[in-house]
Amino acid sequence: MEFLDNDYYREEFRNIKENKLLVGKSFEQCEFINCDFLQGDFSFSTFEDCIFKECNLALINVDDTKFRNVKFDGCKIAGINFTKCDNFILDINFSESLINSCNFSRLSLKKTSFKGSIIKECDFIEVSLQECDFTYTTLTKSVFLDCNLSKADFSYAKEYDINPQVNNLKKAIFTVPDAAMLLKYFDIVIK
Repeated sequence: MEFLDNDYYREEFRNIKENKLLVGKSFEQCEFINCDFLQGDFSFSTFEDCIFKECNLALINVDDTKFRNVKFDGCKIAGINFTKCDNFILDINFSESLINSCNFSRLSLKKTSFKGSIIKECDFIEVSLQECDFTYTTLTKSVFLDCNLSKADFSYAKEYDINPQVNNLKKAIFTVPDAAMLLKYFDIVIK
């Protein structure tokens, strides 16, 4: 399928394999189900009140892409540099998605949900992550540096490596036994 129109409203797209031109398109209240956008180009496009379900969004280009109230549910999201998005009002949420090798640095992602996702080797450097939902996530080899994680919920999250000396964790929620990982940055002995 080719996206020939520039504006789409309340459309449902199923089983689409399109890795070419989505440049400069506008999608409002659209649903993308089981679509493969591998290496697609979303540059200068707008997605507002949209849902991506079980989609492959690996290696897409998001230069000046606008994501407003966009949900990714069960998606593969790999190699995306979210810092290239139009971040004036970046409003994205993830649920049970595989998020691999993505860059979220210097973004404001307050109240973003990553619930139940597997987040591998992602960069969270100088990110505002207040009140984010990381419940039931796996955060393998992801970097958190100089982030505001106040009131973030890491209940039942695992494999995170968060240094409390270089991140704001005020009133963040953690569960045991994984919370013990927070102590590794202190020169203490635990018996």
